[in-house]
Amino acid sequence: MNLRQSNSGFSLIEVLVALLVLGLGGLGLAALQATTMRAGMSSHLRSQAVLIASDVMERLRSNRSAAMAGDYNITIAAVTPTGDGAAPLADDDLAEWFVNHLTLLPSGDALINCVNTGICTVTVQWDDSRADASAGARQFSFTSEI
Repeated sequence: MNLRQSNSGFSLIEVLVALLVLGLGGLGLAALQATTMRAGMSSHLRSQAVLIASDVMERLRSNRSAAMAGDYNITIAAVTPTGDGAAPLADDDLAEWFVNHLTLLPSGDALINCVNTGICTVTVQWDDSRADASAGARQFSFTSEI
């Protein structure tokens, strides 16, 4: 009977230690899941930025003379263009592009710079602070000849 009394609480301590280890493992998995979700969202936004830049580059190619004349040039933080449905096409293209594409990105903005030699640079900027609080604004630049 003395042997039984000295081992009576041993299994309870084992259970408590096992629950502690299991709880810490669960917290680690939750932190890993949160990090994975943030990285996945950041990757998604970067992919969207690439598609958005490619879309406007194709618009520049389809209206090459206006792009080379600088009709599509716009700076970051410029006033969002408004289309009027009449010639020239550049303001309508930019207005549609800003409304339907750049709004897919949080705080989406863009810079377009085309020179008369046909070299155009498109820079898409967005806020990626959800993925990394210290990151702030991210940019993707794409330069091509139209």
